[in-house]
Amino acid sequence: MIMFRKAAGMGLLTAIFLAGCSQPGVKGPAGSPSQSNPGTKKAAVSSAVPDRFSDAHVHLIDFLQNGAFDNADGFFKGIGSRGEIKGSKAVRYLALPFGEQWRRLSLLFRDMAASGVDHAMVSGMPFLKKWSENEPFARPRYYLDSSSRVVRARDTDYLIGAAFLEYRRKFSGDAGALARLDSLSPFICGFDGTDLGAVDLVVKRIKEFPGVWKGIGEVMSRHDDLTNLTIGDRPRGNHPALKRLCRFAGEVNLPVSIHHNIAPVSRSSSEVKEPVYLDELVDLFAYCPDTKFIWCHAGISRRVVVGNLPHWLDAVLDQFGERVYIDLSWVVFEDYILKDLDAWAELVRSHPGNFMLGSDVVGSSANLGKELRRYKPFLEKISTDPEDPARRNLARDNFSRLDSALGQKRRARMVAQKLIPGSSRATGLVLPHDYDFPENAHTGALKDSFIRKHRP
Repeated sequence: MIMFRKAAGMGLLTAIFLAGCSQPGVKGPAGSPSQSNPGTKKAAVSSAVPDRFSDAHVHLIDFLQNGAFDNADGFFKGIGSRGEIKGSKAVRYLALPFGEQWRRLSLLFRDMAASGVDHAMVSGMPFLKKWSENEPFARPRYYLDSSSRVVRARDTDYLIGAAFLEYRRKFSGDAGALARLDSLSPFICGFDGTDLGAVDLVVKRIKEFPGVWKGIGEVMSRHDDLTNLTIGDRPRGNHPALKRLCRFAGEVNLPVSIHHNIAPVSRSSSEVKEPVYLDELVDLFAYCPDTKFIWCHAGISRRVVVGNLPHWLDAVLDQFGERVYIDLSWVVFEDYILKDLDAWAELVRSHPGNFMLGSDVVGSSANLGKELRRYKPFLEKISTDPEDPARRNLARDNFSRLDSALGQKRRARMVAQKLIPGSSRATGLVLPHDYDFPENAHTGALKDSFIRKHRP
């Protein structure tokens, strides 16, 4: 451990999916990384070659269960080119009908190309912000816009799954357009992390959209105001429902992106808290030895103040580095990284394969580039050369490498189970039609039921 200075069977949908998979020899997605020129002088490389990125954290849907989409063709009259409702004081998006969900991906690809993003994790939003009659003066768009409660949005994954299937149908004759889908990793997020049946809902979504999903998350565990505002039970990292879900994820080689604050919120920036929630997350990591985890925001959220955060991350990675990755996104950059670039650069160099960047945009990909480029001082601290492996790993390769490795494992399993043909390059998960997660697996006390054991 490093010592750090203290600092704050094939059905119709499966066939549609396979028909859209890119074929060998098809040109890669727009915005894919170009090969570096060996003749380029290293002295000029920093200014001449911009960083290429993978984005490990994109929400295409907002807290109203809508989001931006490509309306550049004016198909929806009176609506903005990115699907925004004109005349609204706050940006709101048109409710996009099924059959047109592909437009979300069309816009995302355009924003990725403009931002130098080669690969992105995409998900919906597992919550819907309630507009309470006690606060009728302004409709909330964000979970902190008012004190009204938040409800779980179990159908958010339909919007993402439909976008992928519709895109494949829309561009079924365009090999280049279909190849762009290889640059996206859709994750399932619309479930209740305190429901022992959450894993069954995830299995259901996988069967409903075969060949689409490549991960699970952003799973909401301890998330300060958000989980406190959510109606129902409070989630935690080692809740039996999440243990069941994450064991399933390991079984089928789906990575799990999880938001779990390392500590409770502080009343002020000077109130330093012990990382008392870390034990719960470590318990989950230990319980799921075959599961790859992406820990969102390095365990940080608004008003979470802990001492020597690099030390705690280093300790976690020393023990679980083979299966735990750290997503650097949202407030962790301003609140922690920017305040001690040296310590964080040392941490990343010590675990070069474990850190990745995310924009954490919500409902719109317009700010992908802005959110990722703000890490430039940090990337420059790691190396002034964008082609340096340590810098490139953080900016792009770690997330892409993880996605590719797990994708090949899924593909091999699906080929062996004859769920996809051996010639297919598909890596989105397909499950056998009769698959069920064992009813009593990993249910905690239920497994050791005295009644069940001694029933006559």
